[in-house]
Amino acid sequence: MNNWQDIFFGCFMALTLAVILYALWKANIRNKHSEKTKKEISRTLRSMAPLREWKVLEQVTATDRKGKDHTVDHLVIGPFGVLALTDIHRRGGYYGELRDEEWVISTGGENQVETLRVKIPSPVKNNEGFVAAFRELLTAGKVYNIPVEALCPITQTQVEVFVTGAQSQVVEPKRLREVLSRQKYQKDNGVDTEKILALLSGE
Repeated sequence: MNNWQDIFFGCFMALTLAVILYALWKANIRNKHSEKTKKEISRTLRSMAPLREWKVLEQVTATDRKGKDHTVDHLVIGPFGVLALTDIHRRGGYYGELRDEEWVISTGGENQVETLRVKIPSPVKNNEGFVAAFRELLTAGKVYNIPVEALCPITQTQVEVFVTGAQSQVVEPKRLREVLSRQKYQKDNGVDTEKILALLSGE
């Protein structure tokens, strides 16, 4: 009897390990795809930059007065002002409320063994923290009345955002170029882009 129990237990453990390894493999594939699609946002921004006199920066960090760092994936600086972007790039469905510090991602599906549910920092809150810290930087550099906005572009089609209230800040795939072509991003507000770049570099 014990032999059969040992065999059953061994098969059960092997099956469990196989399921875990498969889930990790699928997650690794998703992450690689996610990182690839993030680069497409950068390419879109840079392709629009020359004619609009934009400066496009990647992975920009601003530190608030409490010493906390806030990093956005992209920062666009132009005559219109400043636009901070935090990408929504991981596959799955996103759930939560706009005021939540964290959102929940559900990947896979209800009946799939590789379904994972994890919490991530809210990209909207990340943008809010960065914008607040960036405004502090501008004020310290005696730069005033600069429009500073934020968006959360989705980088791929296999993403759905069900976060209440986030619709105005989340940009669906393939709509980023359309959104950035709006009049407010073409307007010349007399922003000194070089001065802002100097502040970012600590000059």
